Formats: sequence, structure tokens, C-alpha cells
Amino acid sequence: MSLVDAICEELPQLGAVTVRSVRIRVGALSGVSMEALMFAFDVAADGTPIAGARLIVEAASGRELDLTAVEVWDEPAHRGSP
Repeated sequence: MSLVDAICEELPQLGAVTVRSVRIRVGALSGVSMEALMFAFDVAADGTPIAGARLIVEAASGRELDLTAVEVWDEPAHRGSP
């Protein structure tokens, strides 16, 4: 399952929300290219409920590849906000 799929699968449990950002930690020894991941995230998120969310990547020194946070806005509270 991809990162985008995993987040989208959990969204119905949160109700009417907009995903503003996704924060991950990528270790230098994880074998993941941060630049490729950032590009792939935008492509994978296009046309999904998280399209337009910002990916924030924190560099780490180990092998980790962790989803650390998903920032959401409650839709009714933020309608009309920029």
C-alpha cells in the first residue's frame, strides 16, 4: 500500500476534512531518494482526496521511513479560508 493510499483509507474516519500537509521522516540509509519521493507524492496524490497537500520531508540519519504527522483542517470551520 502506498503512502497516499494509506492516508486516503483513514480519511473517512475523520469526517469532512482537508489534508493540508503530510510529514514524513526519511533516513539517509533507507534507500529512498527524497527528491524522487517528493515528485512521486505529487503525482500519486493528484486526483485523490489529498491532492494539493504539502509533503514535508525530515531528513534522518538512520534507515527509518516513517509517517510522522498528517495535518488536517475541519472543513466546516475553514470554509472560505485561503
